[in-house]
Amino acid sequence: MIPDPLSQSSPEAPISVKRVSIPTGDRVAAWAYRARISLLCAAVFAAMSVLAPNFLTLGNLASIFKGMSTNLYAAIGLTIVLIAGQLDLSIGALMTIGGMAAIGLQPRLGWGGAFAVAALLGVIVGAVNGLLVTKAKISSFIVTLGTMTILGGAANLYSKGGTLFVSDFSFADRLDPAGMLLTPRVLLSLAALVLCAVLLRRTAAGRGVYLIGGSARMAWYSGLPVDTYIIGAFMVSGLLSALGGALFAASLNSANPSMGDRSLMPVIAAVIIGGASMKGGKGSVVESAVAVLTLVALINGLACLGAGFEVQQIASGAVLASVVAYDAWRAVQANAVRGQRKELLSEFRDSSLASINDEDDITEESNLLEQRKDRTFAMACVAMVACVAIVAIYALSMHHSSGTEPRTASSASSPASVSAAIADADAAVMKLKAIDGQPLIAMDDAPLNAPPRPANPDALPLDDPMHWYDQEYAGWSVARQNMPKSPGGPVAGRKVLCLRFMDHPYLTAYTRGMQKVADAYGIQLTTLVANNDINIQSQQVDQAINERPDLVIITPVDATAVVPLLRKLNQAGVPVIASNLMPIAQGTPYELTWTGPDDWGNTRMLAREFAKRMNYEGGYCIVRHMPGSAPFFSRTYAMVTELKKIAPKMVCLDMQSTGLEAEKTMQVVSDWITRYGTKLKGITSADDSGSQIGIDQAVANAHRSDIVRVAAGSSKVGMDAVKKGELAAVTSQAAESDGALPMKLAADWLSGKPIERPVYYLKKQLITQENVGQFQPAQW
Repeated sequence: MIPDPLSQSSPEAPISVKRVSIPTGDRVAAWAYRARISLLCAAVFAAMSVLAPNFLTLGNLASIFKGMSTNLYAAIGLTIVLIAGQLDLSIGALMTIGGMAAIGLQPRLGWGGAFAVAALLGVIVGAVNGLLVTKAKISSFIVTLGTMTILGGAANLYSKGGTLFVSDFSFADRLDPAGMLLTPRVLLSLAALVLCAVLLRRTAAGRGVYLIGGSARMAWYSGLPVDTYIIGAFMVSGLLSALGGALFAASLNSANPSMGDRSLMPVIAAVIIGGASMKGGKGSVVESAVAVLTLVALINGLACLGAGFEVQQIASGAVLASVVAYDAWRAVQANAVRGQRKELLSEFRDSSLASINDEDDITEESNLLEQRKDRTFAMACVAMVACVAIVAIYALSMHHSSGTEPRTASSASSPASVSAAIADADAAVMKLKAIDGQPLIAMDDAPLNAPPRPANPDALPLDDPMHWYDQEYAGWSVARQNMPKSPGGPVAGRKVLCLRFMDHPYLTAYTRGMQKVADAYGIQLTTLVANNDINIQSQQVDQAINERPDLVIITPVDATAVVPLLRKLNQAGVPVIASNLMPIAQGTPYELTWTGPDDWGNTRMLAREFAKRMNYEGGYCIVRHMPGSAPFFSRTYAMVTELKKIAPKMVCLDMQSTGLEAEKTMQVVSDWITRYGTKLKGITSADDSGSQIGIDQAVANAHRSDIVRVAAGSSKVGMDAVKKGELAAVTSQAAESDGALPMKLAADWLSGKPIERPVYYLKKQLITQENVGQFQPAQW
């Protein structure tokens, strides 16, 4: 038997084993990889503190932390579920359910009881998710996707498509007091983070979650109750998501059926950036929290630079793509040297026996050096790409925010010359035209004479117009409070910030009209877009308070949820004009005024035309607007109540919301035609673009051109249909005038002119085949 030379040693020739010295570059690279999320966060804060004005102020940092706390609960829960090897897509819907429960039950149970119910609902939904995944063996993707859909419908059913509101602001003021960097709401989220981090890393149960995510079979062989752990992970996720939504809703004093919808994708992005693996067994709630903070700070900094939401989306996507690409590259490098023990090869090379393999050692050393060079080159490439991306984003944001150079008034100008300049600008503005040739400033001068309010409008039936009194006549007689004083004097050079709730062709035309008026007065206009996310709009309000523009124009994500934001601006002394969405009585005390289309008046006017075309009899159906929006009610019940009064022989057969989607609308209308047959004589729609396409397609497929159709307008799609005779009438809702009117009133107020009306409506008009040519080309 030949002895193994590695298993024996002789006194004459002892084997010398040396401690391997890891090169400094490798140690730095390994440390940088482990700390990559923290370094990324520090880089974002450093870059934005240099580039973005007001970024490092106390108010802006407080806004960043509050924005982080909103999604932090869901991010912690999702991280735990991912570590366990599963996926939870229901976190956004659970935030909505938690918020709806907290606001809806607060009047009866108080805040403590409402939060307890919200938490219980989260635990129950999480348990159901876990049971279906473990016992029914259904993919967590499918289970939580179904849960998300069911919860969305339940939220709409519970709120009846509207927004729930609590009028007492005392608890919200305690959650987010002004002037504090770390408010109680932020501290509560950090406490939840610390607790979950300790449980995951310092307890046997937490280590068991990692083991199950890494290999459920091995965990089972080790004696762990795998199903129980997975169910527990979903329950924790449900609990945290519901509590996070409840606290956010409490800070806003309101909840709507879509408040958590926009949180799902940012949370998933943050958790992946934080290092959690979709395969399970890997992740850290602390790093997920740092990633949430990084994304919020990045978006906030870009907003401080005046970048549009499209630039913010590009930046967030670039960060996610960079981190994922770097992790993928690391995985490829690891696979390339899988099974190689570099430290043993180094020991073997340095031993007395290594002389027999010198050539192999040299080759191995060369390979390792090449791998280090490849790593250095790849890291350099990533760094260069990151630098280029930052520069490109900054350039785009600067281009976005500097579209016009405002004219500045001379400080030495006399009062007479200032008045003359303002009068010239006023005259120029009144001569401005929209792209369809209509006057840009088109205001309804009809007096605001509301009927007496009934004692309890909610007790009246839905088809009674007085049931909707507080919506139709909101703000007409509400007294303003704590109104800031107009600065007076020159208008040129003043700064106005427009907080727009989303990107949409209508709102693009809206901003175009606003910009025309701003240019005429020399006002510097900056627009921030909230992407229909009340959380983002809340952060933008904090930013506005921090930057102190001369005036804020806000188009709310939600007319009810915006009330505490209006109150916050009012308390900070920032003048605000609300626009576009229908006002509510609780918000109008904090506004200089409200401007926008008279949806109730427009729809009543449309109802009268509809009744005439229907010969005042027959069945009709209504395609409704988005649930939770003001038009969801006004464009439905103004029609129903007006037709009941003027055409009692007309019967509403059905009403449904189709999400303003053409395909879904076509399916719904096709079902109506099949179900009601010749009883269906007319269809009215809250939208004359996507919904109208679906209506017209269904009518054409059924060869029912006899069905009378009217819609709220006035898009190019709707006006083209009117011109062809497919639509009997649409309402004229001039998008450019909608944006121009609040800017005109802002200029008036800034120059010292009083704002005399609490509500300014756009001019009400109907567009029919006889006059459609006067409103073309369409504004959007």
